[in-house]
Amino acid sequence: MAEKKQIKERIQATNKTYQITSAMNMVSTSKLKRSEKSLKTFRPISDEIIRIMTSLLASNDELTHKALLSSSSKPCYIIIASDRGLIGNYNNALFKFFEAYIASHHKSNDDFMVATIGFKAYMYAKKKKYNIVNQESVNNRDDILFTDFEDVSNSILKMYLNDEIGKTTVFYSVFINTLNSKIVREHLLPIHIRERDKNNIDSINYTYEPGKESVLDSMINLYINYSLYRIMLEAKTSEHAARMNAMKNAKDNAKEIEEKLTLLYNHARQNQITTELIDIINGSNAV
Repeated sequence: MAEKKQIKERIQATNKTYQITSAMNMVSTSKLKRSEKSLKTFRPISDEIIRIMTSLLASNDELTHKALLSSSSKPCYIIIASDRGLIGNYNNALFKFFEAYIASHHKSNDDFMVATIGFKAYMYAKKKKYNIVNQESVNNRDDILFTDFEDVSNSILKMYLNDEIGKTTVFYSVFINTLNSKIVREHLLPIHIRERDKNNIDSINYTYEPGKESVLDSMINLYINYSLYRIMLEAKTSEHAARMNAMKNAKDNAKEIEEKLTLLYNHARQNQITTELIDIINGSNAV
């Protein structure tokens, strides 16, 4: 009897887990659709900023900016992870990828700087005792806003221009589809103009006001902010997909366990009924 009661309690607990994970799976699916739509909408904007900046630089060979030049200072790595868990191997895979890169390129943690976006990334960097640029955790919430990471973005650019940091690389998970994502490292500073962008410049001779230098300076700030925003959209979309898949797997596992426990409960109940019938029959024969 006690065994049957325990099985029933486990069935009820598993059913609650199924309901929770099912609800979280539905929420993540909805968030994924919105995030994927935002990402696809923003990608052309990011490409257009690069095209305008390339056209501006092509208009004058002597025009340059410190953000376009290499620096010999310590490299800086930006790690973008999630704020919350229940996401499968999303964060751990990213951290292992980063550690493998660090192990093959640096001998000591003092050789580089780290900037983090997302609570999990900040706690990871603190645990590893890296030299962290930001003094507190930077939110990586679902509804991404420029204000969330503007301080980090401006700080990174300012530190690069002041030679406090050198080559800057972003580590994050890029969205491929609902089932697949890929951990990548993307170069951010110094800004490199790709060959395909050079072949896509305008032949029109624009007039820049108040001047090409001022416009270029503004474009550099826009480029860093918008590039980081696009990267965060990629990472957030990948995060939603990972959480959706993790909750789907948890939901399916809970359902499977519940079915097995129900079968076990039915067997225990049948055994109890059989035992009671035998006792009744034996008692009847004794009378």
